[in-house]
Amino acid sequence: MIKLRQMRGRLSGLSKVILSSALLLFITVACEDDESGQNNVGDVLYIDGPSGVTPMSTQTFTASEAGGSVSWSVTGNATLGTTDGLTAEVTFGAVGTATVNASGNGLEGARAITINGVEAALLEEGGVAFSNASVNNGGSETVTLTFAGPLASAPTLAFEGDFTAGTITSNFAEVSGSGMTKFIATITGGTGNGQLQGRMLNVTAAADYGGGVTDTLRVNLHAVDNVKPLAKFENADGVTVVNKGGSVKFMVSASEAIRAVKDSMKLALDYDAGSAGADTLLLLSQSEDDASVWYTTWTNTADGDGSFTATLDQSTVIDIASNDALWDPATSMFNVAVDNTAPTAFTLTATENDPVDEPRVVDVVTVAEEVGSTVHWIWLPYNSQFTPESPADFDGEGAGTTKFVASAGNYKLFYLEVDAAGNYDVNEDGTAAIKRFPVLTGEQEEGDKDASIEIK
Repeated sequence: MIKLRQMRGRLSGLSKVILSSALLLFITVACEDDESGQNNVGDVLYIDGPSGVTPMSTQTFTASEAGGSVSWSVTGNATLGTTDGLTAEVTFGAVGTATVNASGNGLEGARAITINGVEAALLEEGGVAFSNASVNNGGSETVTLTFAGPLASAPTLAFEGDFTAGTITSNFAEVSGSGMTKFIATITGGTGNGQLQGRMLNVTAAADYGGGVTDTLRVNLHAVDNVKPLAKFENADGVTVVNKGGSVKFMVSASEAIRAVKDSMKLALDYDAGSAGADTLLLLSQSEDDASVWYTTWTNTADGDGSFTATLDQSTVIDIASNDALWDPATSMFNVAVDNTAPTAFTLTATENDPVDEPRVVDVVTVAEEVGSTVHWIWLPYNSQFTPESPADFDGEGAGTTKFVASAGNYKLFYLEVDAAGNYDVNEDGTAAIKRFPVLTGEQEEGDKDASIEIK
């Protein structure tokens, strides 16, 4: 009997240890569940989703399998939205707490949610927007601020530092319909130059969003620019004569980005009887990455000969801050000739220059019909079966005296004059009227040695 009682005493002590360990384990699990926002009621139904959210946000929650469907409910600052079987959408209200509940198939679960306040901060992208990034003296532009959440009141803007380059014409006011998230102010440029910087103090979030206060919020504002851009108007490719279908590229370039007054950077075109084309041409920016270069291309549609002038109204060219351009050179007009008449007659001689040395040198002397023309030619062995048919078939060009280097032998020379506008003589069938030297006479045929240039 005494041994039995002693054994019972030992069993009671062991039971206490077991009970203490079980109680500690229960407390630990309960604490972990509380930290995760998952509170277990009866048999556990787990709910997945965030435990911290921002005001007015909508979140999705998912319950663990419970026979395929559960019933959802919420308490606190939240509204239950669409539910679909094991998922539910919940929209949260003002700063505070809420609980998302689910039950089904004898299981229950709840998730505690904290609705956190937000800082009075600008959006990372698009938070600061300008009607124009630069302004000059007296020019007014707007700046718009967009915040990540609604504010309690419109922020008050002041310039940071000592600036004489601008004034605040009207301070920030809410943009109608933005829900106190978007505000607009007007800045007027001053006499200086530089980057305006703004400062706002004690910017406060709306009460429903926690009422958080940002002590100082700084933003870059407009650049104030009173420096005139240096610009020039150019015939970009130096083309001074064109034929039908020919084109001329005109360009305006400047020392900085430029734009047009009311989008009216245009060329006025004046034609005589022999030229034709568009009445005006709008100069288009060369690329989004380079607004300092603008260009346009004019194409001739006339069949005759004549000329036209292209005149730029230089007063329509300004920089981003609306400063008028300074022009150097002051050229505002270009004249371009229109020529659709092909050259038909010129002289060509080929004379061996040095008959002793090898290889031989032949002087080819051409006198073109038109100033600015070039003569295209190709030397071939006298018995070659190839005959050129267009300017693309020639392998040389020149004007005046040109030297041809060759070994001794017999050759023939085909040639064609092409004027500065690209015109050349054509046959009745429209093919190029290519000439041969020496000229075939009498009964001579293309392969005759007698109808060749002999280089000894």
